[in-house]
Amino acid sequence: MDEVGIRALKQNASAVVARVAAGASLTITVRGRPVAQMAPVQNSRIETLIQGGRARPSRRRLSDLPPPAESRPGTPPLSEELEKMRQAERY
Repeated sequence: MDEVGIRALKQNASAVVARVAAGASLTITVRGRPVAQMAPVQNSRIETLIQGGRARPSRRRLSDLPPPAESRPGTPPLSEELEKMRQAERY
């Protein structure tokens, strides 16, 4: 891990941030003593999976999906059935 003095950071902030954005992790020092670390922001889990080829990005936005279908007359809503199943599992 590279070190950057606070004075160099102040004078070359753009260049230092560019190095970190490129993937470098830096230790910030004051009078030779380490006081902070600067590292690139980590990708979210889904972005990491997409970049690794283990997932694919969505084709549409969630808001583009149609509304849920209405339940058939005389049939209880699925949420009620699910609640009954969960209650049966607990006891």
